[in-house]
Amino acid sequence: MFLGRLLKEITPSFTLHKKQKLFKDITAIDAYHLIYFDAFGARVQPELWTQEVFKTMYTALKQNGVLVTYAAKGSVRRAMQAVGFTVERLPGPPGKREMLRATKTAN
Repeated sequence: MFLGRLLKEITPSFTLHKKQKLFKDITAIDAYHLIYFDAFGARVQPELWTQEVFKTMYTALKQNGVLVTYAAKGSVRRAMQAVGFTVERLPGPPGKREMLRATKTAN
């Protein structure tokens, strides 16, 4: 039975910790090195691509933590930048032209 959590040691120095939570329930501060954000696109789920959501993720990341997503819309990039991320466009995987990498860097 899936209880909304998965903890899997990949190597002794890398553990995957998957959580199923609503954004309003995320209270972590400086807790994570990496967030892989694979929500439906902004056209389908606009409520997941707001500055408020990206601020929650920014706060949850450790310094130099990284958020990656296959989304590459300008509005997504600008929302990330507005909360403090340094954002880069990267070549996307097969079937996607670009993706975004956002890093929590010192202001």
